[in-house]
Amino acid sequence: MFYDLMQSLQEPLRLDQVGFYVADLRSYRQFVAACPEIESGKYHVLKEWDIVSKAGTGQPNLERLRQYEERLGDPTLHWPLVADRRVSLGRLSTLRQDYRPRFSYDRQLCILEEGLVAFEHFFDAVRPDFVVSFICVTFGEYLAYLFARERGVTFLDLRPTRIKNYVTFGESIFEPSERIKAAYETYYANEVEDEWTAEARHYIGFVRTGHAKYEGVIPSGYLPTVSSSSKRSLVQKLLDALREVYAYHFGGLKEDQHAPSWLTSKLYRRLLNPLRAWQVHRSLDSVYIRADQLPGLDYAFFPLHTEPEVTLLVYSRSYLNQIEVARNLAQSLPVGMQLVVKEHPVSVGKRPVSYYRKLLAIPNVRLADPALDSKTLIEPSQLVATIAGSIGLEALLRCKPVVTLGRTPFGYLPHSMTRYVTHLDNLAVEMKDLLANYACDEWALVSYVAAVASNSVGVNLYSRLLGRQGVYAVGDDSTTGEAWQRDIQALAQYTIDSLVELGTQMPTAILVRP
Repeated sequence: MFYDLMQSLQEPLRLDQVGFYVADLRSYRQFVAACPEIESGKYHVLKEWDIVSKAGTGQPNLERLRQYEERLGDPTLHWPLVADRRVSLGRLSTLRQDYRPRFSYDRQLCILEEGLVAFEHFFDAVRPDFVVSFICVTFGEYLAYLFARERGVTFLDLRPTRIKNYVTFGESIFEPSERIKAAYETYYANEVEDEWTAEARHYIGFVRTGHAKYEGVIPSGYLPTVSSSSKRSLVQKLLDALREVYAYHFGGLKEDQHAPSWLTSKLYRRLLNPLRAWQVHRSLDSVYIRADQLPGLDYAFFPLHTEPEVTLLVYSRSYLNQIEVARNLAQSLPVGMQLVVKEHPVSVGKRPVSYYRKLLAIPNVRLADPALDSKTLIEPSQLVATIAGSIGLEALLRCKPVVTLGRTPFGYLPHSMTRYVTHLDNLAVEMKDLLANYACDEWALVSYVAAVASNSVGVNLYSRLLGRQGVYAVGDDSTTGEAWQRDIQALAQYTIDSLVELGTQMPTAILVRP
């Protein structure tokens, strides 16, 4: 996607130099096979696996790291490491909830040091006028943001808005987008009426009568299933498996922290996770809250985040332990109110039964049936509490009071509707006051949705451009070349418009992540 975006921008922006930061060896090899030009020397290519390999197993140069931290840290350079699950968490973190660090602390610091040196040289070589990134999930993207900020380079961070299929460019790796916030304030203060406010009203009405699913989201009720048969013969499957195993052990993939072995990945996704999901369901089925019990229950709703994800690792670092978040929420509720917790669809089968039993050990915590959709849980609730999830926005659109703990795109909406609680000692006071003084500000909701739509572009990012399977698509879900090019051209024009709006001089270089 980023390579095609670069090609669409090359002529109108007269790009002189192009740099790519690439993070996944297996995917990169597949890309090179289809597009060998990227290795022609025409582009600067920085490879994360080279950084990790060069880092070695020695001792980090703490003095050098402190010097970089003094220049770049905001305020600490630990945060790029925390942002990257493949460095700070376990080898199985993409397959299971795995908190065991893959690397020792010294090795993590060596990787950080080597990354800092590599990115500084990379920026010196490419001399980018702007950087395009996509949701910070690697330490390299975090470092790219820090170097861009230090050098005054325009930074465009592509992210979903959680409204329809709109994606937007943030000006940093964090939420909220300053451009959308400024547009919201203009709409709200000046009572602007235009095509975007008309669309906003239609969308809000649709959410209230239908659903708030956005492009790329995993549908509610998702359960992993044991793999079914395919049309390929057993011999073909066996040959594919042998090729993958050979490539992992003898083709360098073993040293790439992005690449769990093919056999391990298949084993967990096709067998172990579905079996764990079945085990959890069998163990907890008798205690799940069902849809027919919700109307008679006095409760606040807390949806869990999947782990790991950018919402926790970057936007909400203080709340990585969600069991303790649930405990703080539960004990801060008014007496008699319960906290209903629901698992994230992507995490079904990834967490052990013991995780949920720890939640149930909190006196006023109940577990919702994971197959329930968000609308069913939001409507009868008194309040929705979230760290930084999209269900918070859905609840606001459904006129429910919302408490957030982390950075969200909508945290600046009126105090009468939502509270961004930055200190847990204030949690009980804020929730009690919000429950007592809640008022739904319809114009604020219209202004927010209009601000998002008018500062975004509608493309099927996940289902089409990134090729994700099993996600919700908006409108035409075709993945044909024509549909692909239509979305790429729309994204390219939006990139140009964003650069113009941000006052970026006509660029001669670009740094992106394919």
